Amino acid sequence: MKHHDDNPIVNDEIDDLDIDEPTGCQSFESAHETIIQVGSDIRQEISIALISNTLLAAMTMSVIVAWLYPKLGAVYVQPEISASWVAVVIIFFVSGLTMDTASIFRAGKKCKLNTFIQLFNFVFVSAVCHLFSLLLVQYEVIPNSLAKGLVICSCLPQSICSAVVLTKSAGGCPATAMINAVFSNLAGIILSPILIFCYLGVSSHVDKSSVIPMLLLKVALPLLVGQLVHYFISGGTKSKYDHPLNVIQEGAMVFIIFSTFSQLFLKGTGTTLLDVAVMIAVQVVIMIISMAWVCMLLRILFPLPKSEPKFHATGLFLSISKTMPMGIPLINALYKDHPNLALFTLPLLVWYPLTIVMGILIAPRVSEYVRNEETALRKWQDEKQQAEMMDYHQVV
Repeated sequence: MKHHDDNPIVNDEIDDLDIDEPTGCQSFESAHETIIQVGSDIRQEISIALISNTLLAAMTMSVIVAWLYPKLGAVYVQPEISASWVAVVIIFFVSGLTMDTASIFRAGKKCKLNTFIQLFNFVFVSAVCHLFSLLLVQYEVIPNSLAKGLVICSCLPQSICSAVVLTKSAGGCPATAMINAVFSNLAGIILSPILIFCYLGVSSHVDKSSVIPMLLLKVALPLLVGQLVHYFISGGTKSKYDHPLNVIQEGAMVFIIFSTFSQLFLKGTGTTLLDVAVMIAVQVVIMIISMAWVCMLLRILFPLPKSEPKFHATGLFLSISKTMPMGIPLINALYKDHPNLALFTLPLLVWYPLTIVMGILIAPRVSEYVRNEETALRKWQDEKQQAEMMDYHQVV
C-alpha cells in the first residue's frame, strides 16, 4: 500500500485546499477583543466623568465615609473647630487671595442685579415653597411638621461657602457671589424671622450680638487678609497658583459636608427613609422651577450685551442657595424644645447638599454657556467697533 506522501497528485490536491481555523476560536477571540475594548471605553468615560466632576465625586465619597464611620467626622476631628471655623476661614482666605480687588468694587455697584438676587432668594423661593407646602399638607403627602420645615428652610439666607465655590466653578463672578451671600446672611438675621412669622405665625429672636461678630471673624477678616496678601505678593495680578488654591478651597467645602453628614448619621433625625425620599423629590421640583424662572428673568431683566454672561451664572446659583451653618442654629432657637424639631430640620439637611449636587452637575454646562456667550459678545463688540470706524472714515 502506498501512502499519500508518495502520491504527487494527492499531495497537490491537499496543498490546494484552503484549510481555515475553527470558527469557534475566531468567535471567541473576536468577543474577547470586543469585551476588552468596551471595558477600556467604560474606564475612559468614567475617568472623564470623574475629572469633569471631581467636586461631586469627592462629596459623594465624603458622604459614604461619613455613613460608614460617623464618629470620625462628628467627634474625632473636632467639627466645632475644624469644620465650623478652620474650613470656613480657609475658604474665605483663598477667596480673598485669588479675587481681584477691583472686581469687588465693581460687584458692589451692581445694585439692580444684587437687589434681584436678594428678592428672588428671600421672596420668590419662599413663596413657591409655601405654596407647595400647603398643597402637600392638603393632599396628605407629607406631615404638617415637615411642610413647616420646608417653609422655614426657604426663608433662610444664602450659603456663603457653596455659593462662592459653585459660582467660581461655573465661570460666574465670585465677587458678586461673595457680596450677595454676606449681605444675605446679615439681612437674614432680621428678614428670616420676619418671613417665618408671616408664613407660619412664629415669633423668634436671633441674638445679633453673637451672629455679627461670628460673620466678621469667619468671613470679613479672612477675606481682608487674603486680599492684603494678594495685593502685596502679586501686586494685584492673577496668580499662577489659582488652580491649586481652588482645589484647597473645594477640599475645605467637602470637609464641611463630611462633618455635617457625620453628625447627622451619628445623632439621627428621627425621620424615615420615605420622608427623606419625598422631601428630595419635592425639593428637586422646586429647584427646577426656581432655576427655570431665574434664568428667564435674568435674560429679560439683564439682556446681553448690556449685561455680562457671568452675572447670569452668578444669579442662577445664588438665587436658590440656602445656608446650613446659620439655618441650624436659627431652627434650634425657634423650636428648641419642640418634639418635631427633627422634621423642621430635615428639609434644610436635604436642601443644602442637594443644591451643591445640582450645582456641580450643571456647572460644566453653565461654564460652557458663559464661555460661548463671552466669545459671541467679544465678536459682536469687534464688529460694532469696525462698523463705527467705517462710518467715521466715510464721514471724513
